[in-house]
Amino acid sequence: MSELEITVIVVVGTLALLGVVFWLLPWLLDRPVQVPGAVSVSELLERECHSAPKVPYTVEQAHRVMQLRIDCDTATCPAKYAAFWTVVDAGHATPDPRVVR
Repeated sequence: MSELEITVIVVVGTLALLGVVFWLLPWLLDRPVQVPGAVSVSELLERECHSAPKVPYTVEQAHRVMQLRIDCDTATCPAKYAAFWTVVDAGHATPDPRVVR
């Protein structure tokens, strides 16, 4: 093997090692961790930012809102809260006796 070939092999090996150290390892370490069942911040904001209606829902509208906001909680979603109590007032649902309005 000639001196030139050895030099080329050493240079290529060094560049490959530098690439691993300065590109691949930081990329592997900085990747976001995917947690099963985790909820993104934007999804949380979307769940909590459905405003209550200015005019009370009709029963039909309330049923539709309940379907659309199935993933929302009445404690954090004003739209679902208003829809839920509209459906309850219409006699279409019965809340748990522990639920306070």
